[in-house]
Amino acid sequence: MARTERVDPEDRPVLAWPYAAVLLAEVVVLGGLAAASRTRPPWTYELGWAGCGSMLVMQLYSVRRRVRALRALGALRAWLDAHIFLGLQGFVLVAYHSIGVSPSASLAAINFALVATVVVTGLIGRYLYSLIPRARASELRAYAELDPAARGGTVSLRGCRGLFDLIALDLDRRRRLRALRRDPATTTGHARDARRSIALASRISALEVADRWFSRWTLLHRPLALVLLATTALHVIAHFAYAV
Repeated sequence: MARTERVDPEDRPVLAWPYAAVLLAEVVVLGGLAAASRTRPPWTYELGWAGCGSMLVMQLYSVRRRVRALRALGALRAWLDAHIFLGLQGFVLVAYHSIGVSPSASLAAINFALVATVVVTGLIGRYLYSLIPRARASELRAYAELDPAARGGTVSLRGCRGLFDLIALDLDRRRRLRALRRDPATTTGHARDARRSIALASRISALEVADRWFSRWTLLHRPLALVLLATTALHVIAHFAYAV
């Protein structure tokens, strides 16, 4: 086993277009079947099994991400794309399977609600997974391009781990801005560059804290996935045992 591998952030869609096209086709076809059926649509049970299988296979991404021996089996980016696609496909198939299910607190309704929650948290996580590091890298490049004289005497770039560090940095930023306004020797150009340097340093620190905290988002997503697995197993057992 190895340390968790991370996908390099890129400016690209959440889902590659071939996967998006397949999902759109599935939604159109299944939506047409549901609209054309006056009772329960056809193949709901079969596609429920397919949705369950899709969500099980998507967990291979977590294995690929952590097992060093599997790194030769393709780029982690491709595995992440497949993970997202299989999760969304599973949601589409489970949603079709759930047509006609009572919204009351039945096991099937709870199971579908968990599927929706896991999918939503996964999509939000995927978006922030690339947004935050990319934004911080952009601010770091802008900070590095500043005139060194403008960076001197401003808020420095230092490790920022949590809320108290952010508060301390904000107080420091405010103090330096007040000193800058009161200094009669400060020229307009220098004041503008110094304010930009202070603002960039503050945003970089805030994004660093956001990245640290977001790295723990799986503390929500993973347990939900495990609960979903358990409720799905119970739903399948109940179906065969009690025909519910």
